[in-house]
Amino acid sequence: MKAFIVVLFCSLFLTILTKNIDNDPSSDAVIVCPDGISVCPSTSTCCIAIDGDYSCCPLQEGVCCADHIHCCPEHYKCDLKIFKCDRTFNTNILRMKPSLKNIDSVL
Repeated sequence: MKAFIVVLFCSLFLTILTKNIDNDPSSDAVIVCPDGISVCPSTSTCCIAIDGDYSCCPLQEGVCCADHIHCCPEHYKCDLKIFKCDRTFNTNILRMKPSLKNIDSVL
């Protein structure tokens, strides 16, 4: 009986969690990168990656670093010698994530 209650509770919890995720319209919002093919979440920035394709900096209005691997927050610059974002205090640089390639499947 206890196992049944645990399974029922877990099923109910997952159902509620799934409905909350599905009802969040911002989770599906994307931006189209300048190549017209790659897309990134709307909460990110398109940056050209080391292979020439676009990657997604996980920051809105992020600054793409010259190494084509990292990015920094807006109003910061990349200090690739020490792998920090330079402003008035240190912030770690962030690794970019690959973009999606099929814009029709996302929209």
